[in-house]
Amino acid sequence: MRTVVLTTFAVLSLSASLHAEPTIGDRVRRALDKAADKVGQVADKVESKSRTWYAETKENMRLSRDEYTLRADRALMRFDAEIAVLQELSVNQPSYFKTRVIALQQHATFARAEFETLRISESEDVFRARQKGFEHTLWTLEAAIGGAQEELGL
Repeated sequence: MRTVVLTTFAVLSLSASLHAEPTIGDRVRRALDKAADKVGQVADKVESKSRTWYAETKENMRLSRDEYTLRADRALMRFDAEIAVLQELSVNQPSYFKTRVIALQQHATFARAEFETLRISESEDVFRARQKGFEHTLWTLEAAIGGAQEELGL
């Protein structure tokens, strides 16, 4: 009798484990499909953002030095304000998010220093050469702030 019970139990558990494999495979397949969809969405977003950034940079390169410095200063002030809001909202967030906000503050400080170097450029050629790097700094700062805001659901 004991052998019959053990055999029945073994057969039932074997059939249950065989039945569980397709569901695990299905779960993995669904997870991979979701990940592929997310990657596609991110790629589309990056492509559209980079096109926007390229168009804005091209337009900014045509601006006069005074117009550009005014526009860049406004952008830096806006970024500082957005970082301040993120800092206020990070009080109840995990420590990694607080570290992320500190990194944003450091990035903004670097951008401000780069802007000052750009502003005191002695010639138009030097100004335009530095402007390209500064545009990239602004773009990465904006993307980093956007990622933090997205994480908070803003």
